[in-house]
Amino acid sequence: MQRPPKREVEEGKRVRVNRGIRRRGRTAVAAGLVAIVAIVTPAVAGTRTASTYHLTAHLSLKDVRDSKGPQQIRILKLSPGKNVPDIAPATQQYPMWGLTSTMSANAGAIAGVNGDFGTAQGQPVHTLMIDGELWTTGQSGGNAVAWSANGKTAYIGHPALKILAKDGSRTNAFFVQGWNAGTPSGGSIQGYTTRGGTVTQPPGHMNPQSTDPHYCAARLVPTSAIGWNGAGKTSIVRRYKVDAQPEPCPKTPLGFAGVNDAVVVASRATSPSASKITGLQAGDKIRLSFTFKGWRGVTDVMGGSEMLVKKGANVAPGYNPGDNYILNYNPRTAVGITKGCSDVDTTTHCRLMFMTIDGRQGSTNWSKGVRLPYLADQLIRAGAYRAINLDGGGSTTMWAKRRNSSYCESSPSAGGCLVQRPSPSTGERATRSAIVVMPSGDAGTPAGLR
Repeated sequence: MQRPPKREVEEGKRVRVNRGIRRRGRTAVAAGLVAIVAIVTPAVAGTRTASTYHLTAHLSLKDVRDSKGPQQIRILKLSPGKNVPDIAPATQQYPMWGLTSTMSANAGAIAGVNGDFGTAQGQPVHTLMIDGELWTTGQSGGNAVAWSANGKTAYIGHPALKILAKDGSRTNAFFVQGWNAGTPSGGSIQGYTTRGGTVTQPPGHMNPQSTDPHYCAARLVPTSAIGWNGAGKTSIVRRYKVDAQPEPCPKTPLGFAGVNDAVVVASRATSPSASKITGLQAGDKIRLSFTFKGWRGVTDVMGGSEMLVKKGANVAPGYNPGDNYILNYNPRTAVGITKGCSDVDTTTHCRLMFMTIDGRQGSTNWSKGVRLPYLADQLIRAGAYRAINLDGGGSTTMWAKRRNSSYCESSPSAGGCLVQRPSPSTGERATRSAIVVMPSGDAGTPAGLR
């Protein structure tokens, strides 16, 4: 059953609760006028009006208006319990384009926000792992949020990922520097899966020219399910066998031979690492391990850009004239976690928070948009110990399955409603992925990772 919203007006440090105001010496009419004035009339500088709605026993939505700006802030706060976070991709391969509302609804979620930045080719810019499967190491560095399948553990920071390949005899081992991220260069070995679609494919040309380089590659097909390396849950592992390793190293690409879970590892033939690939032979047994250093037990990783909050402190970069426009006033989406998400104290609990702030709508007195330090302040106010910036601008979107006229701003065709107002005049903008909240566990997580 939905609880009634709690509406507050904050002026400096004083908080008035409008519902059920009782003051001696004032009539009920006067009390009613106070409530109406607080909500309807233009607020004085610094006035905040807030309403909290309980979407489930473990998920709340807070609707905040800050008259200074003005700013429209929305906060989804997820506590441990039946509901868990997950990632919903727009499609199963690159290029990925889809509306946050559609991705969330199709996933069967109860709420969702847009995820990472993307390239013009429809790839995520940063690291992405979904249900224990690495989709990409990304096109650039950046930060990330990561969590366990049950949502009771989460981390935020720079993802220190190591991908290690070992053969069965442990005589040949090598690191894979990138995953669905681009063509091998220098001494790197790159990994490829069918997730790359038509955008990121194994290197080579079907009709090579004389000047095109040679690439050494091997195709690996799985022989086991995905699982943990042990009780410590420090690495996700899967076993493969070498299905093909063309010699001499050709200029044409090595495909997946119709095997959806196949992996192709490749390097330039002139690279010092090429011997690691040519050292593989058909039938060899290979073990791939994926380790996020210090992030024990994570199955889902969503990349992002700037670090906003670190150990409870505001570390967001400011804006100076001449800086990139992304640091100026814009709509924003961010994710934060409480201290209990990654500490060893069993008495503290993990809470995730997803925040949007609308922008580019100041002329209509809706929401101006914010710079990153303001965004960080709001996350700290909401309880964040760590937080990062996600894709914003026209991509900023927050969706809820349950419609309520008190917080719904528009109703997309996928169902549910948007609880904020996207900045594009055309409405919600397509993105690559969404962070969603599932009603009862993450069914997509392999049994070996639960």
